[in-house]
Amino acid sequence: MKPDNAVRRETARVAVGVLGMVAVMLLVYAIIGKFSAKVALGGIYTGLLTVLNFFVMGLTVQGVTNRAAEKERTEQELADLAIEMKNRMKVSYNLRMIALFVLLVLGIAVFKFDPLATILPAIFPTIVIRVLQIMEARRPSVSEGSEKP
Repeated sequence: MKPDNAVRRETARVAVGVLGMVAVMLLVYAIIGKFSAKVALGGIYTGLLTVLNFFVMGLTVQGVTNRAAEKERTEQELADLAIEMKNRMKVSYNLRMIALFVLLVLGIAVFKFDPLATILPAIFPTIVIRVLQIMEARRPSVSEGSEKP
């Protein structure tokens, strides 16, 4: 499935935020004298994994949305489709979280990345998404900005 513009745009926004937070984390490690290649690689590794996770989630949502919009449906068909799509989203979430966990353990146990620097970026997308939501909520809507006093 080819990602639509919304998936690409939102993934890019999250990627910029996550990679920015990874850079700040690495700067903090450098300031406290704990910076190393294992710290840098762990942070970048997980930062990239979380962006990929967000992208896959976006593709899943796009697929669900496209499927729901492909034809007219009766109320019963819509109800059945809603249950099916909700289940698909749950399975996608569970599989993505298991994969992320396994890859984090792999990074720490096999590649010997710094544990904290590897785990910490896993929460960065949530922070970035919340900040983006707050920024969107504070931005005046097009209708508000076009009104004349």
